[in-house]
Amino acid sequence: MRTNTRPIIALILAAAAVLAAAPASAEPRWVADQLTISFREGPGNQYAIQRFLSTGRRLEVLDTPAEAADKFGASALEEWTYVRDAEAGDEGWVQGQYLMDERPARIRIGEVEQQLADARERIETLEEQLAERESEKAELQGQLSDARARVETLESELEQAQEGYELVEANEALKERVNRLLERNEQLEARRQEVAEQRQQQWFLAGAGVLVGGVLLGLILPRLRPPRRNRWGSEL
Repeated sequence: MRTNTRPIIALILAAAAVLAAAPASAEPRWVADQLTISFREGPGNQYAIQRFLSTGRRLEVLDTPAEAADKFGASALEEWTYVRDAEAGDEGWVQGQYLMDERPARIRIGEVEQQLADARERIETLEEQLAERESEKAELQGQLSDARARVETLESELEQAQEGYELVEANEALKERVNRLLERNEQLEARRQEVAEQRQQQWFLAGAGVLVGGVLLGLILPRLRPPRRNRWGSEL
């Protein structure tokens, strides 16, 4: 059985067409350590200068257009390179001898120096912040010491106040006890006077009784004695 290869060939041709239509590959290059280079419309000094590119300008090397050899000549393509300005986005020609695979040392040194300056400035800022934090830390430590001293003072005052309060309570209790004792003493004194008055009344009544009894006896006893007789036997 024979395989139909026409669909496969069609796919291959379509893929080739897609690859051919794809944008040209771009490799990064940088303008070398020169003050400026010309960015021209064609590969030669006779073509118009679009502008000048300074050292460190980033360019993208593009594939040389297929018609460039017929239009400009093969010898021109050996000296000139077709590039795209990475910043502006337009395309043009520059001399390949002024291109480098890496950024120029001058640019890198400048960047490193700038980074170093930024780092030093950052260090100074951090040192200033650290000094401020140390000052704030010392101030906070002073406030903390003052607060602790205040707490100790308040605790001492509280202890003294508690002792004073206990003394006040004890004094009040003693006063209350003294008042109760005075009240009890007054009650006892009143009772003593009452008993004394009752005893005096009893003695008075007893004396009166004795007096009355004596009077009565004085009246009764003479009547109880037998009558006296004379020698002749008659009553006196």
